Amino acid sequence: MSRPLVLFRWGLALLVVVLGIFGSLDLRLKEDAVDLLPGEAVRGDIRQLQRLGLVDRVFITLSVDDSRLDRDQARRLLHSGAALLGGEMAGSGLFSHVLARLPAGYEAALFSRLQASLPALLDEVDRLRLVEMTTPAGIAAGLARTFAMLNGPGSMAMKKQAQVDPLGFTSLLFAKLQHLRASHAIIIDDGYFMSRDGRSCLVAAESRLPLTNRDNGLVINGLLQRTAATLAPQVTLRVIGSLPHTLANSDTVKKDLRLLLPLASVLLLLLLLLSLRSLRALAVFAVPFLAAPPAIALTRLFYGEPTGLALGFGIVLLGIAVDFSVHLYLALSEGGRDRAAAMAAVARPMVFAAATTMAVFIVLLFSEVVSHRQMALLALFGVAIALALTWLVIPTVAVPFGDKDHRGFALKGVMPRVGGGKVFVLCWLALLVGGAFSWPHLRYNGDLRALDVPNARVMADERHFAATWGESGEQAFVVAEGDSLSAALDGNARVARFLRQAGFNSFQSFAPLLPGPTVQEEHLRFWRELWATLRPAFDTELLAAARKMGFADTAFAPFWAWLDEEPKPVTAESFLDGPLQPLFATMLRRGGDGGYLAMTTVAVDAASLPRLLRFAEEEQGIHVLAALKWRGEVERLLKHDIVSLSLAAALAIALLVSLQFRSLRAVLAVLAPVLAALAAMLLYCRFADGQLNMMHLIMGIMVIGLCVDYGIFIVCACQRAETVGSARAVTICALSTLIGFGVLAFATHPALHALGITVLVGIGAALPAALLVSPALLAFGKGGGR
Repeated sequence: MSRPLVLFRWGLALLVVVLGIFGSLDLRLKEDAVDLLPGEAVRGDIRQLQRLGLVDRVFITLSVDDSRLDRDQARRLLHSGAALLGGEMAGSGLFSHVLARLPAGYEAALFSRLQASLPALLDEVDRLRLVEMTTPAGIAAGLARTFAMLNGPGSMAMKKQAQVDPLGFTSLLFAKLQHLRASHAIIIDDGYFMSRDGRSCLVAAESRLPLTNRDNGLVINGLLQRTAATLAPQVTLRVIGSLPHTLANSDTVKKDLRLLLPLASVLLLLLLLLSLRSLRALAVFAVPFLAAPPAIALTRLFYGEPTGLALGFGIVLLGIAVDFSVHLYLALSEGGRDRAAAMAAVARPMVFAAATTMAVFIVLLFSEVVSHRQMALLALFGVAIALALTWLVIPTVAVPFGDKDHRGFALKGVMPRVGGGKVFVLCWLALLVGGAFSWPHLRYNGDLRALDVPNARVMADERHFAATWGESGEQAFVVAEGDSLSAALDGNARVARFLRQAGFNSFQSFAPLLPGPTVQEEHLRFWRELWATLRPAFDTELLAAARKMGFADTAFAPFWAWLDEEPKPVTAESFLDGPLQPLFATMLRRGGDGGYLAMTTVAVDAASLPRLLRFAEEEQGIHVLAALKWRGEVERLLKHDIVSLSLAAALAIALLVSLQFRSLRAVLAVLAPVLAALAAMLLYCRFADGQLNMMHLIMGIMVIGLCVDYGIFIVCACQRAETVGSARAVTICALSTLIGFGVLAFATHPALHALGITVLVGIGAALPAALLVSPALLAFGKGGGR
């Protein structure tokens, strides 16, 4: 090839690459875990969680584990530690809400605000109790309690309260306060959230920075660790939430890649030295990856901000194109053949292989997972561009092997003679039967925690949290959404009423203290009707009972004045600007569209969740967010993806191969490596843990695309009776894939491990099937080709 033609080819290739780089310069990656989830409904629920700030919350437990300190000493250390930590977090500007302590005197301030609005808070259960308290017996019992209180310690401080509420109507508010606590294991001590044993204190906060991002997590964790260093030596700080999981996953991935990537690089270099023994051959592995920049630029036209995962895995998938360059390089490097004839001989299988590989990625474009679609589109563009670049530049670097170089191939004679190999076919059939019987035993695990890898510290902290504050179990977040604050509060009140009536006893809600306007009007109507019936007889009975116990006639004048006043509804400002504002801010907030979101947290299980979901379906503006619900939905969608996409990919490949070879035996021979890979992966998954996840799906599709290429190249070589060169090329391609991906099978991170083991098992079964089974299958027919 003339030098000007070589320069023209490389210039054209580099122009494409430069244009791709230029189109990718200002690329911004989307850091959104939502794109890893299948289905719009599931992604919508996760976005709702993000709007509520639940994903970015941290829960910090301060504990005194030193048994030499008594309860009072531990209490003082924890109070001072929580005050210090809360102050540092609030002053850092990194948190939108910090809840370390309720304001001093919050109970008195709360009751003074609610006193005038008490009638608007009395629900159906309170009404029965109120009727009992206004009977003659109830009046006598109430006054007796008031008399005892006024004659006990601190009587002067209670005198004003007794004048306004002699019968203890405000005691009905105490039960409502219990629903504000997330756990019954929490007691409030001087405004601090303490454990029942007095040796732990809880601090909660919401980060302004998304905690699913590692860099943000490092910033927040740095602040916490610096503050922890200033606490008393006896105080231990433990954090749970998405923050420690983000950092644990990031650290594990970095540790895995720091060890495995150098190992893979060394092994790949050794493979090159042993097989190709030429520095020119390095271009074989470099050229296809020049397709990455233009592929990324084209993908941006469809997805403005692809996810980092899609970009990373999409570029990895371009490794499939290495097969093309290896085959072309070896075909041109074999001595004794005209270059034009060599290129013509390899062109047919290369085009066939590219067509089937691209068909697989076209199928993946219909996945329920956004990241999968992004990966597929990027790989689709990349394979097409890589094929063109391979055909453009590989001829400029390939030269015939000398004798010394030719001896570098230690792979000669790996294939059996055509006409033999019945034993291999029988082994292959046995493998297929095993895979077929394994399929019904697999479960589709939609729990994203299966791809999570908390380290020992994270798991220990979570166990400590559960033991200290009570096992939370499965929880659901019931969100009442409204265009206005009134609408959201009304919806939240309906949720609380349903939970009480349906027997959900463990739930956290502010609805009992702040019902919506509609519900408050119902309460006020009852109040007016009740007192219209009771008075003036009630006044006479109360006065008589008070005189009998020695109270002056005017002792309870403030109480009668209160009864004469028109009851006032409770306003949201009473809470949003009141003493419980830090707590309410985590349960009531503005939505991104100007509306409002009110949240209730409720303990659920598999039996109770369906009732809650039915309620949400019947009520407008009510949404249930629950991991238990998502797991079932993700598993259903993942199963649909695995079955439908695998079937579609199989049909597309079978159709293309049939059109290409037009022979049943040739088609079966081409598909032999694919079937072997699928059967091996199914067998492995069954005997490993019996579960499939989304990593198995994406890498399973990739393995299909790789394995069908092996079959195409081998069958085409058998038809030309030139099997040795193709066997070398297929073996080199498979070994490079096994090295590059297979080392990830030794990763400790579940996602990387699933990726590596899928490729290792699949390609490990496909390579011998391509070399030994495909030629043997062709031997059973005459010609086996077109």
